[in-house]
Amino acid sequence: MINKKLVKNSSFGAIGGIIASITMYPFLFLTTSMMGLPLDDLSIARGMAISNINDNYYLNLTLGILMHLLTGAISGAIFGIIVSTIKKLAITNFKRGIMEGIIFSIIIYMGLFIPTTLGMVMPNLFDIMNQSNPTQSSSEDRQTIGQNLIPIYGFGFIAHIVFGIVLGVTTTFLFKRGQMT
Repeated sequence: MINKKLVKNSSFGAIGGIIASITMYPFLFLTTSMMGLPLDDLSIARGMAISNINDNYYLNLTLGILMHLLTGAISGAIFGIIVSTIKKLAITNFKRGIMEGIIFSIIIYMGLFIPTTLGMVMPNLFDIMNQSNPTQSSSEDRQTIGQNLIPIYGFGFIAHIVFGIVLGVTTTFLFKRGQMT
């Protein structure tokens, strides 16, 4: 039998995760603009990791955005399940929801963002840079990305903290609202 409360709380977390994922986009845009790339290139690089097709702009952009939102929804659902089933982690107020959201987002940053960025996004960014400027050598492309690793990971970290704050606030709000009804 499915626990209705667990489904409801995971749904609240998923909604929080989607909203929190959307709030990360200004940081993604800032990162790509600092690298001198079009704003949507990080989403395209994510989409390329799924499609394995390098020359379909709209497909890769759509897949990249959907992958980011789906990852946020799944992460948020997991967060909702954790904070509603582990009594020690129960969200009792907004401050606690925010703190737990931030801690959860740091775990996501270290366990998901860093490995996928290194393994999937970076190689595709090299391909995108090569396609957009074929006269530049691949060593120059690598140097450009290498020079921007601190902004990529720095803004990624800040974006994940913002994700955690928004996830914590939204999930706490929905939990509290759900208890009223």
